[in-house]
Amino acid sequence: MLHVSVRDRGGRYISGLDRDAFTVIDEGKPQTLEMFSADEVPASIGFLIDNSNSMHPNRERVIAAAVEFARHSHPKDEIFVMTFNEQVRHAFGPAVAGEMNPTTFRAAMAQAIGARGMTAIYDGVLGGLKRVAQGGQTRQVLIVVSDGDDNASTATRQDVIRQVHESDATIYTIALIDPLTREGNPGLLRELAKETGGEAYRPRKLEDVGEAFDRIARDVRSAYTLAYAPTTRTNRHTVRVYVRPKDGRQLQVRTRDGYFEKTRGGTR
Repeated sequence: MLHVSVRDRGGRYISGLDRDAFTVIDEGKPQTLEMFSADEVPASIGFLIDNSNSMHPNRERVIAAAVEFARHSHPKDEIFVMTFNEQVRHAFGPAVAGEMNPTTFRAAMAQAIGARGMTAIYDGVLGGLKRVAQGGQTRQVLIVVSDGDDNASTATRQDVIRQVHESDATIYTIALIDPLTREGNPGLLRELAKETGGEAYRPRKLEDVGEAFDRIARDVRSAYTLAYAPTTRTNRHTVRVYVRPKDGRQLQVRTRDGYFEKTRGGTR
């Protein structure tokens, strides 16, 4: 299953495309789509929020933006929050967006995000991917908010990338880098997004954090959903998706560029 974002050259999302506009190439071979949907589908969405000392200046802005994100989500979206500093903790949910009380959600976020301690982002990403895979919706989204640095994990970067390849989740990242110290690892955040067909954002100002959340929300709601059974068996599949609308416009397409085959025991 692929979730495909389509935009024009101006960055505007394109809606109303039909099945015939899409061509999926898997391992060099065209595939027959067994399912196609242009409708907004609900998702299991996890917020994975850095709770280390470096988050202190961004705390209130992140909480406010997350509450607004939930307020404008699909009413059937399933939302949960996890935080990480030296430890990975469950902070909220899962809860159905249409049934959430914004005041209760804000209070839970404020209590959970104390902004202290060191940073175990590798452990956090592994925990977030495990939790979102247990969600009730087919589409899985993980939103990582951090400076990308790690100084406390037991897991390694290789462990994280391996799990990202095995996961069905799309990862979006928001890099909050201190403009004075410039400490952090935005490269890790860009890699997580790229490997899963998501997007990486790096707000230049604190006031831009809300816009990053808003752009992620629009991207999640605007995606087309495609499914097919691959005709070739291999460990790592390379995937390309092409879109040709009836008017012949050139469009920008984004989805994950591949996946690993899975068996009951995990990745092949």
